[in-house]
Amino acid sequence: MLTSDASEATVKGSVPADRAPRKKDEKLWFNDGTLIIVAQDTEFRVYKGQLERRSEVFKDMSSFPQPTADCADSPCPVVHVTDFAREWRHVLGLIFDPDDEQSPFPTARRPHPSFELISACVRLGHKYAMTSTYQAAMAYLKDHFTTSFSVFQKHGSWVPEGDDFGLVHTIGVVNLARLTGERTLLPMALLECCRKGADIVLGFTYSDGERETLVAEDVGLCFAAKDKLIAATILAYVNVFGPLPAGDCKLEDCRRALGLLSQSTSRKALSCPSPNPIISFNYTLPGATTPQLCEDCRTTIKERERRRQLANWKALPSMLGIDVPAW
Repeated sequence: MLTSDASEATVKGSVPADRAPRKKDEKLWFNDGTLIIVAQDTEFRVYKGQLERRSEVFKDMSSFPQPTADCADSPCPVVHVTDFAREWRHVLGLIFDPDDEQSPFPTARRPHPSFELISACVRLGHKYAMTSTYQAAMAYLKDHFTTSFSVFQKHGSWVPEGDDFGLVHTIGVVNLARLTGERTLLPMALLECCRKGADIVLGFTYSDGERETLVAEDVGLCFAAKDKLIAATILAYVNVFGPLPAGDCKLEDCRRALGLLSQSTSRKALSCPSPNPIISFNYTLPGATTPQLCEDCRTTIKERERRRQLANWKALPSMLGIDVPAW
């Protein structure tokens, strides 16, 4: 949920009389541009034909009669939108950047795209039928907030790399999933929201000062799911390092090592500050003289862990109280 009417953007056919003074965007104002887009208090002057090629909606909009008050003083047609100016700045920056225009994310120029950029591409791409823009951004999200456990393990992190796409932005990913109906994004995004604790209600702030939070229903889902996620995490700790079947290994070092690992993980399970039912464990104990598991026992424990991870991965939508048919 965005704390501004611009989150429910519609194209305006007229301009309120008490509008704020406008300013030209510093980079996206081309003196020979053929269309002016007004978002909040910012004007973008761009090339109509290039925008029409990217957006089915703008093919129709740019031919609509424009308000007389604007046209009288304007060198070209003016289109008013109630989206955030920052969103248009990101999307127009891509459209009118020849190096990145047709490339999926990440690009050479943007190896680690910010959440702001991805969100703008999804929101405006979805609303204005900018198919290539939307698909590139959504593919980037789906690669990270994936339905595949093996793909998740390959990434090795909860969110995409880069300083401008942090754990807090999973709140925004949940909202994008709700907006677009891309439900496969929800399990991993909601799981990370559940791991954040009570500050989940605070949301995060964009570069322009606008704040984004989860809607009340999704906050409720997170609080309701947390007990189930903690229980699954505790069981993962306990079951993975449970006793080996009788006769599997006779080595005293293995029995001692497994006992120490079990004690250590039990202490962690009891604290369980942040639920993670798909957790990966470390099987090596610290200390040069500390007993370690033999290779056969290590393989057995790894197989237990893998089974537990896959079972919990499959059960994530159920734990979170959501329906994801493609999961």
